[in-house]
Amino acid sequence: MQNQLRLLISQFFEANLALNLFISATRNPPSFADREAWERDSTRRAEISREIEQERGGCGSADWDAVRLEAEVRFKREKWANGGIPREFEHNVPFVYARAFLYALDAFDKMLGVLARETGVPGELAEWHQKIEDAFPNLRGVRNTAQHIEDRARGLGAGKNPKPLDLKPVQNALINAPGGVLILNSLNGSRYGSTMADGHYGEVDVSPESMGRLQCILEGVLARFCWRGPKEHLPSA
Repeated sequence: MQNQLRLLISQFFEANLALNLFISATRNPPSFADREAWERDSTRRAEISREIEQERGGCGSADWDAVRLEAEVRFKREKWANGGIPREFEHNVPFVYARAFLYALDAFDKMLGVLARETGVPGELAEWHQKIEDAFPNLRGVRNTAQHIEDRARGLGAGKNPKPLDLKPVQNALINAPGGVLILNSLNGSRYGSTMADGHYGEVDVSPESMGRLQCILEGVLARFCWRGPKEHLPSA
């Protein structure tokens, strides 16, 4: 029983870490949004293009595409060697951390559900497990879409023989689709969202407020048990 509780605490910490990384990633604007960096990159690309043209002893208009491609390849490799990362990588960092937060919440939910069904546990655990669904009503639906993106991308729901999605209207700060629309892997501020198997759009807020709700549930669960031994303060220093 204690091992299961320790694993529950571990998932809480994992969610907390994912949240901290998400906040850090969203606070720092991507490098490709920096005008000065864009101008430096353009200048360096032009320099590399001239170097290639000199290596080839000049070139006609028919060779411009080849020079442009070679210059782009050299420029990228030079930038990566100096610590730069592809724009696609940089753009996806917040999404990776948002999904890590989502998966940690989902694992916490599953583990608490199993624990609540163990023989001899306090009866109130089932009530505390229900509080997860109350606090994060779209958790399971959004997580299932993230795990089965291959079906949602084809407009299919859940199950062994998934049926076509019946897309429901979506209206939020980013999207106004009264006729319904398929949305996958979306960030609406701090809210990570996707179209769920029932056709509705769902979100999970990657925020300190969500961590606060999870903390209350974890503390409530731990308080239902009788503990022996010295008090602990977690996490460690």
